[in-house]
Amino acid sequence: MDISRLNELFFEHNCVASMNLEMMDFKYNLTLTMSSSKDPETEGVTAVFHDVSALNLNAFGGGLTQFMDLVVTRIDNGLDRIRYELKDVEEEKISFYFSTFSARGHEE
Repeated sequence: MDISRLNELFFEHNCVASMNLEMMDFKYNLTLTMSSSKDPETEGVTAVFHDVSALNLNAFGGGLTQFMDLVVTRIDNGLDRIRYELKDVEEEKISFYFSTFSARGHEE
């Protein structure tokens, strides 16, 4: 899946269904599953972000959490392990850098 399709799916699915952070080979991987606000209990898209760094979470939890404008962008800053950035542009609830990703839409 390419970045533009992932961003489309994040726009359609803005409710956090689950988030998991785990260390593998001394690198952190973050799995994020998002659902639609029309049906928050049905998973819509799952993305796995590899080699996550500089993770920031703000105002998370206390009920349903939404990332209203979640965007992944390609960055070329010369750093070897940082190729992309994910951030909630509107409310700045989450942001991090990562090296690679895989994703799938559950209805695809």
